[in-house]
Amino acid sequence: MARMRHQALWIALMLGPGCVIENWIDDQDDVVLESIEIEEQFFQTPLPKVDVLWIIDDTGSMAQEQARLLGAFEAFVDELESFGLDYQIGVVSTDMQADEAGVLRGNPWIVTRLTPEPVDAFVASADVGTSGVGPEAGLAAMVTALKEPLRSNENRGFRREDASLHVVLLSDADDQSEQWLGSDPASAALSLLVDEADRTGLSARFSAIVGDVPLGCFGAEGAALPGTRYAEVAQASDGVQASICSDDFGPLLGQLGGIAVDYPASFPLLAAPDPETLRVSVNGQRLDEGWALFLEPPTVVFDDAPEAGAQIDVRYQVDGDGS
Repeated sequence: MARMRHQALWIALMLGPGCVIENWIDDQDDVVLESIEIEEQFFQTPLPKVDVLWIIDDTGSMAQEQARLLGAFEAFVDELESFGLDYQIGVVSTDMQADEAGVLRGNPWIVTRLTPEPVDAFVASADVGTSGVGPEAGLAAMVTALKEPLRSNENRGFRREDASLHVVLLSDADDQSEQWLGSDPASAALSLLVDEADRTGLSARFSAIVGDVPLGCFGAEGAALPGTRYAEVAQASDGVQASICSDDFGPLLGQLGGIAVDYPASFPLLAAPDPETLRVSVNGQRLDEGWALFLEPPTVVFDDAPEAGAQIDVRYQVDGDGS
């Protein structure tokens, strides 16, 4: 490569919180440029972001289950905060017949780590009551809450471009969203989750606290029908399916908080590199495996996301015309 340094061009780009790219490009005035060497530097975010949408069945049989959820919710928040997550939490009900179906409840309608007394704020939002009407349509409520126009209007600010998504549903019945999502509500719900994951490059999961599959369950406070469709969506999206007949929701909510941790594993590059010249280091240690290069668009993707605050250095060469 011709190396006559007449000018050093510095580029600094922000790719969202905690991620900086630094590039040095050698340019030449009077020499034919055979290739360009680029160095990019990223910093893994120290505070992963997650948007958590709770969908709560508000029909007449849910009083005891709602009470157990509200009583155990502190375990969920404690788990989120123990991982240092930048979280946002919103609540909708399963009642798609309501005038404000899919609209986040409460004031504030988004509970965050900066909300004064976040547990109390969630309890106020999640106290959905038991006057809702069927059919219970949790998947339709999810899709409605996360798509336009509610996304940009009534639910504005909830869904962030650089946050993972975790939808958690509580119901003692199975989903009946055909009226709103067509003949295959599970596929419609999964399609939305895939779109969210593709858009952000982060996970989009669905977890369900429902009746056991395939027979349902009986608990001290009543029975629940099998949540077959909800369990299908949870399994397909790498979420959790847990029993609503459990005596104590505390450990379960702690588990749900734990799987919300999602550090970015993909780092987009400024140009398509010559693969033979690509070198990747994390915290000063060169890695020859544990990552892959994708060219459309050019991106380095790690098998396991680098740890919080890690420095990722990527060096490579491209053709002189930048292609």
